[in-house]
Amino acid sequence: MHSTFLAGAFMSLALSVAAQNAPVVVDNQPVSFHHASLLPKDNATIWGGIQIRPQQDSHALQVQVVIGGIPEGQALNYHIHQYPVPEDGNCYATGAHLDPYGRGQTPPCDITKPNTCEVGDLSGKHGPAWAPPGEDFRVTYLDFFLSNTPGQPAYFGDLSWVVHGPNSERLSCGNFDTFGKDWQEWDA
Repeated sequence: MHSTFLAGAFMSLALSVAAQNAPVVVDNQPVSFHHASLLPKDNATIWGGIQIRPQQDSHALQVQVVIGGIPEGQALNYHIHQYPVPEDGNCYATGAHLDPYGRGQTPPCDITKPNTCEVGDLSGKHGPAWAPPGEDFRVTYLDFFLSNTPGQPAYFGDLSWVVHGPNSERLSCGNFDTFGKDWQEWDA
């Protein structure tokens, strides 16, 4: 019994030490642009895209999101997930949210303290997607915790973007593509 208690205490200590706040990323590449489009799905009306690009004279990355076809009265969460979408388009195969610092989802993300949220919890850090009937959700914001530098813990460029319904079901998803300095401006 004593060894079981000690093992549990050490496990709790290890988990609490492992989880940490996300640091501000200061080494983003100046000419690395990423875009992901949602795949068409039979079970959802939504469509959209996300683009993430560097900001001149800032450590932040600019995120532009467009989601259309949102069911009336619903607010949808969207996240960067830890794996790309496989060829069969299975959004559930993308794993959990991008969370390199072990934050987890409990307690829920606090929009006023984005460094304490999972790195990939974009709607938790910046607000869910919603729109009045007949309109599209369009938003642009800065995120200081994502990395566009391959090999960094918060790098998202080879991962996926997933939009969730009200019960956390995965409505649609898409993989990020990376573009260099010849990338064209996207009209969000």
